[in-house]
Amino acid sequence: MTDDGWKGAEWAEMVLHQEKNPTMDKKLIITVCPVGALFSRDQNPKLPYTPEEIAQEVIESYGEGASVAHLHTRDKDGRPGSSRDDLKRTIDLIMKKCPDIIIQPSSCESYIPGKTTYSYETVKPLADELHAHGRNYMESTIFTPVSYACQDVDGTVDTTLATRDNAVRTVRFLQENHIKPEFMNHNWEGIQNVNEWLIKPGILDRPYLMSMGPGMHNAADTYPDPWGHLYLLGMMKMMPEGSLISVSAGGRNWLPITVFAILMGVDNVRVGMEDHLWLYPHGDEKVEKNADETRKIATIARELGREIATPKEARELMGVY
Repeated sequence: MTDDGWKGAEWAEMVLHQEKNPTMDKKLIITVCPVGALFSRDQNPKLPYTPEEIAQEVIESYGEGASVAHLHTRDKDGRPGSSRDDLKRTIDLIMKKCPDIIIQPSSCESYIPGKTTYSYETVKPLADELHAHGRNYMESTIFTPVSYACQDVDGTVDTTLATRDNAVRTVRFLQENHIKPEFMNHNWEGIQNVNEWLIKPGILDRPYLMSMGPGMHNAADTYPDPWGHLYLLGMMKMMPEGSLISVSAGGRNWLPITVFAILMGVDNVRVGMEDHLWLYPHGDEKVEKNADETRKIATIARELGREIATPKEARELMGVY
C-alpha cells in the first residue's frame, strides 16, 4: 500500500483495460404490428379493426418510438383482409400524422380472392395499386421463405411449399420496384432458402432483412425456458453476413425473448397485437394498446444502453430509400 492508499487488486487492472463490447452499440429499430390475421376480439376485445382504429394504434406507437408499421386490415366483420380502399385509407391516416414512418403492408390475404400466400401473384397487384398513390404507400413487405399451412377465414387450410422460382421472381419484382423484402424465418428452413436461392446467386441486395419468428403461426416454440432462448440464439448465429437481424417473437413468452434479443444485439424488434395476447408470460393481463408494448420495449432498450432509431435512421439501416 502506498501513501496514496490502496490501488486495487492486481487483476483489477485487467478489468479496467478490457476492450469495449460492441454487441449493443447500435440503434434499435422498432416495428409495430397493430393487428394481424390470427386473433379476433373473442381472444382480445381491444383489437383494432377499422382503418381509423388501426391507424390510431400506429400513430400512438410512432409517438413511443416505432419507425416501421407492418399492416394488415380487417373487413367490417373483423375477418382478415379487406378492400384496397380500406388499406389506402389506413395508410392515408397514418401518413397524415407520421409522414416519415416506413409502411410495410402484408400481401398475404384477400387482395387477390382465394390467395393466402406470399407470392408474386399476391405481391404484384398490391404493389401496383399502392404505388399508383406514391412509393411511400409500400416501401417494404414481408416474404415468408418457408413451407407452411394457413387456415383461411372459412376454415379451409391452404398449404404453401416454398420454392426457388417463386422466391426469385417475387424478390426481383420487389427490388425492381424499390420495395425492400423482409424475410420472416419461422424456422431454419427459411434462412437456408434465402441463402441458397437469393444470396449466393447474387440476387438479393444488401442489407438482407432477416427476421426470426419463433412462437408465431404455430412455428418454433419459445417455451420452456431456456430452450426458446437457445433456439433463437441458434437462428441468429446462422444468419448470413450482411444481414440486418430482427426478432418477431409471438406467444406468451414474447417479452423475455425480445429482451434477450436486444441483449444479443439484434437490429430490429417487432411488437404489437398481431403476435401477442398477453403482456407478461407469467400473468393473464391482456395487451390493450400497441403503444404500451412499444413504450415498454423502448424503455427497456434505453435502460440497457441502446437508443431507439428514428424513422430516418431506420431507413438508412434497412436500405429503404
